[in-house]
Amino acid sequence: MSFSDYGSLGTAHSHAMSFGRDIEPFEAAICEEHTADVRSFLSGDNSDHLEPTHAPPAIRSDTLIVAIQRATETIRFNSKWFAPGPLGDLIETTLRTASASSSSAALYAALNLIETITTYAVLPADCVPPTARFIASSYYNASRANKTKKVAVYAWSVMVKLLKSHLGAQLDDAVISTMGGDLASKEDFAATAGAMMVLSKRLRFHKYDLPPMNITILLQQLRFVAATTSDANSLERVVRLLHKILRCPAAVRQVQQDAGWSDVLDILLQSSKASTNTTIPDLLREMAPILSAMEPRLLLRLAWLYVQAGLPLADTLSHEFRMTYSSLRSNGDWVAHYNDMLKLCSKAPYLEELRAFVDSDILAHQLETPTDHLAVPAVAKNYVHHIIEPTTTFQARTMLTRALIRMFLCSALTPDAGQELQPLYDALCTVSRHDVEAAIFLFSMRADVVGDLYLTATELEDLPTTAAGSKLFTTPAVQEWRSTILAVFRDGVQSWEVYSCFLQKTKLLLSNHTMFTGQIQFIKDLQKIMCGQIENGHPMDPPLYSGLSKSYVAAQLVQTLVASMSYHRQLTKEHVTNLVAIFNATAGSRDYTVSIQCIHALTVCCYEVPEVMSRFMDDVIDKMSRMVTQRYLAIHVLQFLAGLSRLPELYRNFAQHDYKKIFAVCYIYLQSTRGLETASDRRRTPSSEQSSTVSRNEEALPEYVYALAHHVITFWYMSLKRQDREGLKAYITSCLTYEADGKDVIEDQGMVTVDMMDRIDADEDSETWYAGDPFASIDGRLIERHRLIGMLLVSTRTSLRTGRSLVTVRRPSGTTQRLLQHGVARVTVATDDDEYITVLPEDVAGRTYGAISVPKPASALGSIEIITLPEDDAVRRAIEALDRTSALDSHKAGVIYIGEAQTTEDRVFLNVSGSSDFKDLVRDLGDLEELKGATFNTQGLDRVGDTDGKHVIIWRNQVTELVFHITTMMPNSEDVRENTGRKKRHVGNDHVNIVFNNSGTPQDFTSLYNLLPGQLTSVYILVTPSARTSFIQTRTENLAPDKADRFYSIQVVTRPDYPNVSSATEEKVVSGASLTGMLRNLALNECITSLMWTQQDITTEYPSSWRSRLHQLKRLGQRYKVR
Repeated sequence: MSFSDYGSLGTAHSHAMSFGRDIEPFEAAICEEHTADVRSFLSGDNSDHLEPTHAPPAIRSDTLIVAIQRATETIRFNSKWFAPGPLGDLIETTLRTASASSSSAALYAALNLIETITTYAVLPADCVPPTARFIASSYYNASRANKTKKVAVYAWSVMVKLLKSHLGAQLDDAVISTMGGDLASKEDFAATAGAMMVLSKRLRFHKYDLPPMNITILLQQLRFVAATTSDANSLERVVRLLHKILRCPAAVRQVQQDAGWSDVLDILLQSSKASTNTTIPDLLREMAPILSAMEPRLLLRLAWLYVQAGLPLADTLSHEFRMTYSSLRSNGDWVAHYNDMLKLCSKAPYLEELRAFVDSDILAHQLETPTDHLAVPAVAKNYVHHIIEPTTTFQARTMLTRALIRMFLCSALTPDAGQELQPLYDALCTVSRHDVEAAIFLFSMRADVVGDLYLTATELEDLPTTAAGSKLFTTPAVQEWRSTILAVFRDGVQSWEVYSCFLQKTKLLLSNHTMFTGQIQFIKDLQKIMCGQIENGHPMDPPLYSGLSKSYVAAQLVQTLVASMSYHRQLTKEHVTNLVAIFNATAGSRDYTVSIQCIHALTVCCYEVPEVMSRFMDDVIDKMSRMVTQRYLAIHVLQFLAGLSRLPELYRNFAQHDYKKIFAVCYIYLQSTRGLETASDRRRTPSSEQSSTVSRNEEALPEYVYALAHHVITFWYMSLKRQDREGLKAYITSCLTYEADGKDVIEDQGMVTVDMMDRIDADEDSETWYAGDPFASIDGRLIERHRLIGMLLVSTRTSLRTGRSLVTVRRPSGTTQRLLQHGVARVTVATDDDEYITVLPEDVAGRTYGAISVPKPASALGSIEIITLPEDDAVRRAIEALDRTSALDSHKAGVIYIGEAQTTEDRVFLNVSGSSDFKDLVRDLGDLEELKGATFNTQGLDRVGDTDGKHVIIWRNQVTELVFHITTMMPNSEDVRENTGRKKRHVGNDHVNIVFNNSGTPQDFTSLYNLLPGQLTSVYILVTPSARTSFIQTRTENLAPDKADRFYSIQVVTRPDYPNVSSATEEKVVSGASLTGMLRNLALNECITSLMWTQQDITTEYPSSWRSRLHQLKRLGQRYKVR
């Protein structure tokens, strides 16, 4: 480059040239004159020029550039007059003044001065450091813009010339030393950055024909710079320079020879302080091929560099990592490396290294190394810190949580665990708010009948297979766990999975009453929080990805409150009343899922707190009547009303208008289903189409709604007092009637219901009801007549000698008898204009043998035509068949006892007894009746040879009977397989099985079906004691004498394709006092549902015995009807 490249130098250049050639007579002072001329520009004021002592009347420079150029020209032609000392002053003054200027031309002129001195004179040794600094700064500043690139190029050419001189080695050291200082100042930063830039070019010494530089000194200086600055830009430049060093084979050889890898690692470690440093990963990737050349003692430091850069570890580094941190640590080393090692928690690629570290913790804990109990809290605290740290990856969080669990199990399942168990337990309580596995594990703890803690089976992985069911030798204090549960429901958590876990499992934990002995304040606090959230809103809603509606949380809260209701004996009546009020107020006011749970809650309350519910009944019935517009609640409302009809103490204060509301509910539901021939038709009712969100289960059996509505009418009519029946019968009949094609229509199920009402009222009116055979030989000849009048088959046996008659009335809803001697036998409800038939047709007025009242022809039960049946075998067989068809709907359910550790059906069916509370349950299920010679439907049990036992438990009312196939009451066979097959012949063919689970292992449909497979079994009603009782404890621990102080979980579990609409779909907790009544009601509901479900492809009608009898009577009438 020539000066002509800078136009601003123009005229000044000519002046300088002329002055530089002719210095006589100022030879001795010329260097000082030039120094003073340049120095005058330091202040920027030309008037302050220093006047030299021998100053000639020379020309003063107008600009700094001219001053430097004059000095440069003078040196070029008169270098012999410049002594080292004054020359050094000139150089230093020029460099300082040019650096202070913002002019690139000044920088160029100063660089030209240095080049000229190097060429025509000798650069003083003490000027090498400022010269190196100036060249570096100039290079950096000139490189920042394209228009000054030529200055940078010139600076590098000057440096190359110096490096080739005798000062080359000294200049290398000076440039290296230039790096550092106060990098917050612009001057030091520019010098350091420029030095790194020229040193980067210096590494390519072959290209410029330069000698190699001392890499060791350079690395040491870079280490110093990295250690003394936190400036991210400077650290990035350090790493870039190091990157170029390691790309140079000669430099790498020198590093290897001088053992410089330690410096390399120190530089990288210090430079990694800048989180934005993106060059380090690239450098580390290139270092992979040279790992073998690195000293083994440095591999761990290199591995940490890889970790900080987020790069996967090579096999060599991973092995070094695992070997170093996986060895057992002594007492003093127990927590020494935790802060470093657990940094892996935030790095996804290092799970295996973290696993090795964590496994060593577990092993050390198992081997009781260290024995210092103070180390365990430190480890637990450190684990907790990293688990709750937001930057910890999900996989690392899970790994650390599982490690805490395993360490806890190691202590808990070991006798004399000492003080180390409690900090681990408290740590898990804290972690449970952040990690779902910790919550699942803590929820798996239960207390047995004597209060000892044990573990139930969970879905967690990596747990010892022996842990499930294991008793804890050391029991931690659980107050921290109770506080955690309250905090989660009060404040919520960050993770929906964790919150959902607490929602689902807290209600199950509450069923374990021995876990909360003496902790009624916790129950009250939990109820207060949940009641407030149901009324005012909860802290978390399900995220979109869960597919759950906002009502899910409220429904789960209701279920938990239902579980807490089992503690009602320890609560005040006001407290219990408030809970019932919330259930009642919430039912029907929200999404249907919440309403369903509230109806189920009220069902449990009917059994658990009848004294409170009796005061609420008016409001509850009113609420049920208002929910009829929500058809998807139909099954649940009707099941509630059906169960309520069997609890007379709850409705003892009902008035007629209360009963009418119940019948009105049935009427509304019948309106949506009656008159439709198929299930698909019933599913297309207007009300169901208007429901935007309808549960699959609630819509699966619309015909069940139809049948259940008639059942409710039947049950409640039977419960009415006589005066209420008289006031409501006409209304009920209208509910059973509908208009079609201008005619009033009553379907078959409605017909038999009307018949039931007429039979009950007639039986109550009659004073001649009779059972048995009243005739003896003295009565002489008996004449028998059979006449069909509408839906009634009236049979008479008359003694012509004594005039006595036995009137047998066979009707759809049952068979009754009247003993008549003269007068009138009433077989239907008396009215003002009764219809009569005489006992013997020959006795026209009935004065001799009497008369029988019959339904009016216009009534639903009557007929214009009276059909007299012939005395032949066909009629006799038809009547015998009708008599064999019981008027009771007969159902069956198996009852199976599973004892401790019984895991095969052979062992289960060998039980001939059970725990004392199981025996109480069996005793309370129904009445004990003999099988041999039984006249009732034993549902397949042998009534001849006692092969299925001598007795059976059966429950019945006026409409239904339920036979229980109780396996423990069946005798055992000597052959185990034969024994299993004989008992399975009954319970395996039952659609519904009650299972008393005393095994200590949680069960569901799949596990029960695998244990007790049944070809036809669709439903298991699972009964589990709230406190586990071992085989020995069932015989040594006394049960609470008051059944109200025993507690059980009830849950109905079904096969996947079966519509589970039970009030115990979710586990419910009830006391022993309520257990039998609720269990029997659940079994009866499921028997009815299962019958309709299994026959849905055949018929849409409920297989009622009443309707079967009605059809037989109709066929009899059609066969003998007068043509």
